Amino acid sequence: MKKILILLIVMFACVQGIYAHGVDVTDDTMVIAGEDNGVLVKQIADANNINISVYKFTSDDEVAHQLEHMLNNSNKRILVTSYQDTAHEFLKSHSEAADRLIIIDDVNNDSIKQGLIDVENIDVQSSGSSDFITPLISGIVIGLIVGVGIGVLIKSKR
Repeated sequence: MKKILILLIVMFACVQGIYAHGVDVTDDTMVIAGEDNGVLVKQIADANNINISVYKFTSDDEVAHQLEHMLNNSNKRILVTSYQDTAHEFLKSHSEAADRLIIIDDVNNDSIKQGLIDVENIDVQSSGSSDFITPLISGIVIGLIVGVGIGVLIKSKR
């Protein structure tokens, strides 16, 4: 019994930690705005019958955290009207999100309207199969390792 317990402890110690980023509770199509332009963006969206959520952020860290949710959600489309430097830094590291992230550097009524239209028209392809395959394969591999380990112990006792 001690051998099984030791084997399980060793196996679980060797398993890499899972990156827990948290649950994204924001809409898939959204605007990152600040205190200075959040109301204006929402007014322009409403005036043009564009149904989009406008989120006001107060720090670069909050924006960076929200942008990281794009990496796990291929349907997430974001228009950035504030914290542009943070968004540009994000794109330097994660160019795969460039087609779903629109950054407006010169914020005015016309650029906001065009950005809202552009973010609504981004065509995202659902990649639901990759979201299922990764945990499935991980579960199979972990199950095989645990199963083989327990099988060897049982076989060695007989």
